[in-house]
Amino acid sequence: MRQLDTCGLKKIQLEILDVVMKFCDEHDILCFLDGGTLLGAVRHKGYIPWDDDIDLGMLRADYDKFMNIFNEKNTRYKFYSMENDPKSLYQFGMVLDTQTEYYEPDRKTGIKTSIHVDIWVMDNAPDNDKELKRMFMWQYIYRHLNAGRFLPMFAPPNGNIFRRLLAYSIRIPMNIIPEKILPRNYFGWKLLKNARKYIHEDTKRAGSFLGRHELAMDKSKFENFIYAEFEGRKYKIPSGYDEWLTKLYGNYMQLPPLKEQKTHHHFEAYIN
Repeated sequence: MRQLDTCGLKKIQLEILDVVMKFCDEHDILCFLDGGTLLGAVRHKGYIPWDDDIDLGMLRADYDKFMNIFNEKNTRYKFYSMENDPKSLYQFGMVLDTQTEYYEPDRKTGIKTSIHVDIWVMDNAPDNDKELKRMFMWQYIYRHLNAGRFLPMFAPPNGNIFRRLLAYSIRIPMNIIPEKILPRNYFGWKLLKNARKYIHEDTKRAGSFLGRHELAMDKSKFENFIYAEFEGRKYKIPSGYDEWLTKLYGNYMQLPPLKEQKTHHHFEAYIN
């Protein structure tokens, strides 16, 4: 295995991105840039300079279709999540390059996956604001319990000293509980159950309930798409991206302070 630096990592991520986008176009699946990748496309026309991952988004119907057929038609690249592999520790979707290995933060303490792009699903969100707040509350609770349960005991958490102490206060007791009593992905399934609560109802809004952002938007924002440049290529983004990015980041065109312009990902990556 040959170790990769950040440039090598990004090169493979972009190759995965193109495979996913081509597949979606061929199978009438709507896939768009999401999260920090969407922000990078709008503000930098590529990666945020201190970022090193790719986020994609899909509405639930497209996500389920992609999950059900992608692996049948690919060998090197595989879709992976708890929903198609119950032993997975990840409640969101990942498309992996199986000829690579990826550890975050390192091979000694990190969980082994492959170099990948993340796919986040937008689920039906309730029209009632109080119920929406309740779903976001459970998202927050389950997300922190999930991180405490599946992250390695001594993998260094991000954030200031208070956040690190909070992370360890959750992680230490969670790591003590035997797997037979509490599966490592137990709270990941709780997150999924909360996110899919309105899957069989026709709601006006769609929301993101699996990550750290609390985001809900009218589904009409996903009816029209435009193309934005990302690393010299053009990819779909929602025409209502301004409202979306404002909800996620506030004044998103303003760069954060210099002390915050640093990656939150530390990794070791290898290719066969």
